[in-house]
Amino acid sequence: MADEESPLLAPPDPKPHNAKRSDALIIYGTFLGVFVASADESLVLSTYSTIASQFHQLSAGSWLLVAYNFGYCVSLPVYGALSDSYGRKNVLLSSYLFFTLGCLACGASSSLTQLVLARVIAGLSGAGMVAMVSMIIMDLMPPSEVAIYRSYENLVNIFGRSLGAPIGGFLIDAIGWRWSFFGQIPFIIICTLVAVYGLPASLNETQSDETPPSSSSPDESQDEPAHRTRLGELDFAGLISFSATIIALLFLLQAAGEGAADEGPAGQKSILALALTFVLCGVAFVMIEVFWARRPLIPMDLLSKKLGAYCLIQTVLFTGRSAFNGAIVPYFIRVENASEFAASAAYILNVLGASMGGIFAGLVIKRTRRYKTMTALAYLLTIVCFLLVLLLWRTGCSIADSLLLLPSGFAVGIIFSTSFIGMSSSSPRDSLSICIGTYYLFQQLGLIIGPACGSAMIQSLFERELSARLVGPGKKEVWDRYDTKIKLWYPVLTPSDHQAAS
Repeated sequence: MADEESPLLAPPDPKPHNAKRSDALIIYGTFLGVFVASADESLVLSTYSTIASQFHQLSAGSWLLVAYNFGYCVSLPVYGALSDSYGRKNVLLSSYLFFTLGCLACGASSSLTQLVLARVIAGLSGAGMVAMVSMIIMDLMPPSEVAIYRSYENLVNIFGRSLGAPIGGFLIDAIGWRWSFFGQIPFIIICTLVAVYGLPASLNETQSDETPPSSSSPDESQDEPAHRTRLGELDFAGLISFSATIIALLFLLQAAGEGAADEGPAGQKSILALALTFVLCGVAFVMIEVFWARRPLIPMDLLSKKLGAYCLIQTVLFTGRSAFNGAIVPYFIRVENASEFAASAAYILNVLGASMGGIFAGLVIKRTRRYKTMTALAYLLTIVCFLLVLLLWRTGCSIADSLLLLPSGFAVGIIFSTSFIGMSSSSPRDSLSICIGTYYLFQQLGLIIGPACGSAMIQSLFERELSARLVGPGKKEVWDRYDTKIKLWYPVLTPSDHQAAS
């Protein structure tokens, strides 16, 4: 069983790769790919409506977001198995290649359908550009350095997701949306050169190289490449059922976010059908993984242990954080009448806190080789900060109150870093790559679920407050105008509406 120091005092690999300064520089080079993939994830947030309008399909623009998330989620569990079969370096280079093809296809798309399919390719490869770097850090860096380099990667990831939307808005005004995709290709070429000439050949060693598969005939084991046998064992049935589960979840969240349940019996039936489809596909996937798959995409036996707890925590944290962050800027603009710059500054406080917390945790772990006490204190600080937000922000938020975003982000940043160390220390060495992919998958699910749940809660609260405040003869007119289309708060009503509601 892993104790607090186990990730840092773990026995070395049979074939260790000596950490050198050049390894650190190469790791920094791969962070460029992490930034590009993370920024590309949010780049379309500020541009999808403009892009869709050029294809005269404005109502379908949100599928550009859904497509990327689908590809990202579906591919994450696969990268662990692929890296075991083909080696970390080869799989990372393949991710760069397919991401380049995805960017080319996005920029050259002549219809929204083509663009959506290209975004799926970008999501499939973008997941590898992020997840594979974590695996490479585990392979190249000494155990005492893993936490600090993981905090650096997390910092790059956060900045990529945070800056993607404003960068996308700037690029679409400056050079057009097509070149916002084409413009990513030079950076990926740089990442490819760094990986080709910088990453050591030892990263292409596979589990098959270390433990050849048993065979009834010695000649057969020599004639048939081991990685082909392992690729044939890939859980294709699980991949198909998992893809169906993710599709059903995305459709369900899309329908719920658009208020389908408020459109009468037909909308409610569609929500129910999607929910039932999601449950059935999810059950089918679990059954395949438990009773059928020889090499499961997601290790269900490990999910029943510590890995499951770490993954669940990540989903809860990312769900709450993404829902909260998605509401920060609209809240300050609509409720506190702040400028867009001031509202963005409040969001940056949260992002800055998370970045500082991750780096602080990495430095502390490197020096003390302990993380459990720091994790417990970070959870306590998180609870205290959000309780204060709940109490102090109920009647408005002053500048001093908004400073709570810094320590809350700091605490969450610590948890992100220490949770990865705890997960990696409690996972079996031969399943570590699959566990990392699963861990990232649950993070991404939180990023998908959070905004949808947050938007639904805000919508429900707004409608309830609006219904309670609207009185008098003008109530029906105002309610019909804003019925289920408003997703902000009461202060967005016009002066005449305020008069009708008073």
